[in-house]
Parts: sequence; C-alpha cells; structure tokens
Amino acid sequence: MVENEPKVIDKMILRREFLKRFGAAAVLAPFTPGLLANGHEKLPSRPIPGTDESLPVIGFGNSQAFRSGDLDLSRQLVKILIDHGGSYIDAGGSSFGLLARLMQEQNLHDALFLAPYFSSMQWEAMRQEAAGFIEMQGNPKPIDLVLSANLEEYGAHTDNFRRLKEENLARYVGIARHRASYHEEMMNLMEAGAVDFVQVNYSILEPEAEERLLPMAQDRGVAILINRPFLNGEYFKLVKGHELPDWAEDFDCHSWAQFSLKFIISHPAVTCVLTETAKPHHAEDNLGGGLGRLPDQETRERMRKVLVELV
Repeated sequence: MVENEPKVIDKMILRREFLKRFGAAAVLAPFTPGLLANGHEKLPSRPIPGTDESLPVIGFGNSQAFRSGDLDLSRQLVKILIDHGGSYIDAGGSSFGLLARLMQEQNLHDALFLAPYFSSMQWEAMRQEAAGFIEMQGNPKPIDLVLSANLEEYGAHTDNFRRLKEENLARYVGIARHRASYHEEMMNLMEAGAVDFVQVNYSILEPEAEERLLPMAQDRGVAILINRPFLNGEYFKLVKGHELPDWAEDFDCHSWAQFSLKFIISHPAVTCVLTETAKPHHAEDNLGGGLGRLPDQETRERMRKVLVELV
C-alpha cells in the first residue's frame, strides 16, 4: 500500500472528465481473443504508442520464483504465460539471468518481452550492462525494455538512455515506481519526452494516477505498465470471506483477482498489468482477468463502491 499516504477512494476520480475524454464505449468493448493452438484463449493486446507493436494486457511481475532461482517453477510460470499468449516479464535483479536461460533453452527470444532494471547511469557502465544482458539472452536482439527506478538520476542522464536505443542496445526505455508521491516526477519526464514506458501503481484502492498521469500518458504517447494490482496482497485480506457480486458475471469476472484486474484494464490508457505470483494456479486465474468483457464506466463506479464498503 502507499506508505504515509491516505487511501484515496471517495475523492476526485473526475468521472465526468473520464467520460468526456474516453467516451462510454471506451471501456465497453468485449474482447474476442480467439484460441491458441494449445486450446487456451489468447490474451488481447494493446498497442505500444507510436509503434506497430503491441503487448498482451496481462504480464508477470518479478516473481519470487524468478528471484530465488527456482528453475522448475519458473519454467511452469513462463509456460503458463506463453500458453495464454502473454509475453511481458519484469526481470529485476537476478531474475533476468534465469529468464534468459529459459529463453535460450526453449528458443523463446521472440515469445518473451523482458524488462531488466539498470542501476548505473554512467554511459560506459550502462553500455557494458546492456551488452551483458544481450549476451545472456544468447541472441543478438536488443533488450526489449530498460527500466530505472531512480527518477532523479534518470532525468539527469536521459541522453544515456536515448543512446541505448540509438546504438541498438535497447528498444524502449522507461521508469518504474510504486507510490503516488512519485507521480509528479514521472509526469515531468513524460512531459520532457524522456520515456517510452512508465510503470506506475493504479487500482481501485490506489486510483490517484487516474487524475492526471494516465490522461497525460495518452496525450504524450507513453505506454503504461501497472504494478501493485493487489497492493502486495493487502487487497486479498480485504476481500477475504466476502462473496463476489453476482453482477461480476456481466463482465466475465470469476474471482476477486479478476475483479481488480478488469477494473485496471478497463482504463484505456493502460497497456499491460503486471501480476506477481509463484503459484501456477494463481497465475492461471490472473491471466483469466485479461479475457472476456470489461466493465463500462457505470460498472466501474459500482466496483469502487463495493471496495469502499469493505475498507
């Protein structure tokens, strides 16, 4: 949850502005993803702004399975993701090496979209780090997305991140944080045209990004990744023991996890939501949140009220 900040649920939301900007139809359209060869429904994708590329709407965060080096479990999780047509994985720290190994083992270079985090902002160190990541992949393709969690340093070294792209070491660059207190700084970098991707917290219980950051992302052509869809597990503590509303079936929602994910995906600025679990059955359920119909604006308001009553 956002530390030292109140839960903002019943203020702002700018409902009329949301409808004015996106229109009621923006969140109404049902998905018709079709079937993959393995019989699974394929996750729908959303465009990466300014490109002819898209990302499936559900991805994986930096799972404990990846961080701990559990190769067998990681294989299971990656298979589940790909079986559903997913591709994005947040690959912080040691996770990239494990995922790169799986990429080589199973020739998944074109199937996975990996996003490691860079620690150094000095050019020579960044160049070497990028070359190391590319070598680990066992494939000469550039890193899909380079992320930084240090917004101040990123802003001071924007040219180095741009150079990663110019020298074909990375395809996209971006920033990632998980508190509302960082939103202003994120928007400054978006305003400056310094980022292709922004990873930010957004959910029913952390809606602050809906006020300005998400609309700005659409205006500036920035792809949005969402973290903390379940508030690091706090969301499930809140809904535990409560029945899912009957009307959730109207937008093909079958679990509390999907309830949160469908709310997030129904915002048209969102490109991909990152879910983090080391349990295969939870991964299956999460990916199901990307399938089927999405709530319209009226239903989104009903969803908010359900959670407000539980807080």
